Amino acid sequence: MDLKSNIEIIEQINLERVYLEKVSKEDVEFLYQSLKDEKITQFLSLSPLASLKHSEKMIKRYLHYWDNLAQFNYIIKIENHQNLTQIGSVSLWNISWINKRAEIGIWLLPEYWGKGFGKKAIHLIKIIAFVHLKLNRLQAHVRVNNQRSIRLFEKCRFKKEGRLSQYLNDNGVFIDSFLFAYLRDPSLKTDIDKQK
Repeated sequence: MDLKSNIEIIEQINLERVYLEKVSKEDVEFLYQSLKDEKITQFLSLSPLASLKHSEKMIKRYLHYWDNLAQFNYIIKIENHQNLTQIGSVSLWNISWINKRAEIGIWLLPEYWGKGFGKKAIHLIKIIAFVHLKLNRLQAHVRVNNQRSIRLFEKCRFKKEGRLSQYLNDNGVFIDSFLFAYLRDPSLKTDIDKQK
């Protein structure tokens, strides 16, 4: 059976003022300006972007992954006086369709930290993952020293399943990572509605 006939690919979704939109070529400058900042990339699995060309290649790769149902990258936007302002990104990646699971990654510009936008973005990505893509499990690997992400996933009711020793190589230093997971259950729609 064709995978695409069983799932619904969502390119845009919103909740109140927060929108998730499929990454596009128009996001090149935003991603470059954002991801050249070490304050943002220090906890991500990528180095700061060195040039606009790197951003273009990254988006091209993301769109290829999207077309092959391997990864879904969204730009997080907020409505601001009838305009949409880009504030970060959230993605579903390392997708296993057989096991119905995906990893989640998220980052926000520092000026939007602690304002509830990350929680709403994760709420929306849960809807995409569980309702539209029919996944069963979302998981995130979070560095043990990334307190903001730890708090965010805990607030979004992800369960800390364990600590992975020396899981990540950070410039030659191996560091531990927590594994967080959120499982789909029969009360999913009610559960998601409660988090609004």
